[in-house]
Amino acid sequence: MISDLNPDRSLWHLIAVEVRRQRELHQLSGNQLAERLDVDRSTVSRWENGIRRLIDGYAKQLDALRHTNGLFERLVRFATAIDTGDWMTGLAAYQERATRHRMWETVLVPGLFQTPDYARAALRVGLVDDPDRALERRMARQASVFDRPKLPYMSVILNWAVLAQPVDSPEIMKGQLARLLEIGELPTVSVRVLEREAGEHCGLDGPFHLLTVDDRDIAFDDASTRGRLMLDPAEVQSVGVYTDLELGYMEAGRDQEAD
Repeated sequence: MISDLNPDRSLWHLIAVEVRRQRELHQLSGNQLAERLDVDRSTVSRWENGIRRLIDGYAKQLDALRHTNGLFERLVRFATAIDTGDWMTGLAAYQERATRHRMWETVLVPGLFQTPDYARAALRVGLVDDPDRALERRMARQASVFDRPKLPYMSVILNWAVLAQPVDSPEIMKGQLARLLEIGELPTVSVRVLEREAGEHCGLDGPFHLLTVDDRDIAFDDASTRGRLMLDPAEVQSVGVYTDLELGYMEAGRDQEAD
């Protein structure tokens, strides 16, 4: 089975090959690794042959055992996200750990701020296969961010169209706007709206989300069918500059209004 693994084409194959490589690098037998992870020897064999996929809990144990600095945990997270065709899997993990969020949204209220009714209506007309399951995941993402002992810092800019675009009934929109006002009152959250009179600006290219995780920035470029996580420093920096331009644009508009 091992000869059939192709780590150049599959992250799961790469994980399988790396589990075996790390075991042999530290001169451990399959039985010894199994004992240290408290699993059967056959489980280790299945991981290494790509028959059984490594899960997050054992990935963390392998990282701790081999001092691989989160390698297996990251590989499993990305492999799972790619396998389901949903980069939101990786995004949710980073959102849960982020100490700072910077967001720009063009049409819809950001998922982290949506009420269940608003989210259900938006998902129902989207491209998701199972709106009910997607709603559960979205609400779980919100809880992982807002139910923490210490809230992250959040700076959110909404395009005027977000408030103007009706989603389902007036009652649902009223509840969503009330939720935005409620979130805006939190001491670590800033919610601002870019008015229609602003005209053309760099944010017309589309929404994005910039997160600070473990003292480094990670970017997420949203899309209707599949978003994209950006981990490369050069790509993330470009989104950071983009964010600064958008914030600067808004500050300039506020100064003009004051004049």
